[in-house]
Amino acid sequence: MENLKMRHLLAIPAIVIAVTACANRCTEPVPAWSLYQNETSQQGLMREQQNAADFAVLQAEKAYERMSDKERMKGVVYEN
Repeated sequence: MENLKMRHLLAIPAIVIAVTACANRCTEPVPAWSLYQNETSQQGLMREQQNAADFAVLQAEKAYERMSDKERMKGVVYEN
């Protein structure tokens, strides 16, 4: 009985590994540059704007992380 339970427990990871191996083998990697090959000028402009916005957010997050607790609390207003 104990041996049967162990087989059932080991069957699940074996199935997951087999399915993952098949899925990874069947999909072909796509180079990043090919994603932008057929984009229109408007799509390119939107992508550039999104990249600029993402970069600005990243800069703000990094600046906030560098602040001390006292600097972070400077702009906080408590209301009664």
